[in-house]
Amino acid sequence: MISAFQAVTTTKLKMVLAAGICAAVLGGCGGADSVAGKIIAGGQEPIEISPETFAPPVPCPPMQLKLNTYLIMKYVRGKENDPEGLLYQATLEEWANTCTQEADGKRRMKLGFSGDVTSGPAWKGGEVILPLRVAIMPGGSDAKPLVSEVLKIPVTVGAGSPSETWTLIENKFTVAPDQGVKVVFGFDDGGRR
Repeated sequence: MISAFQAVTTTKLKMVLAAGICAAVLGGCGGADSVAGKIIAGGQEPIEISPETFAPPVPCPPMQLKLNTYLIMKYVRGKENDPEGLLYQATLEEWANTCTQEADGKRRMKLGFSGDVTSGPAWKGGEVILPLRVAIMPGGSDAKPLVSEVLKIPVTVGAGSPSETWTLIENKFTVAPDQGVKVVFGFDDGGRR
């Protein structure tokens, strides 16, 4: 035997399901303001949801630090390897990338790099320009870079001051969607001791 409470609950459930089915059917007929483009939660007003929210992430090429290019130690000329002749030491410590899809099908990379510059005993204060080379390399051991560019990072460091953190974010590089490439980076050889 069905109680009166169960009968009312079953009737309400059927009405909610019928309303949901009608909304889904009507949502398929509308344009930009269709019901399918909105979510109704907890009796609140509709919330607009961007379709890009549920889009899969755009794959990014892997990043690779070139061997022995994470450190620059700059000395006073003639005092190389003398601790008292050290002007500054710069390090490359962290890096990351994300990609977005362009209208022409290419992937735009947003590259981020950061590190520190520490003044040495011979540093009198001023600006340091760090040369960071970024190269987009295709697959293969003998491959030549598709793009190779030195990015200049200005960092102001006071005499005797603690380390200064630097950050660079660059989004000028694009790659074709079907290219198997990697991003090779590091301080430029010309900038190191």
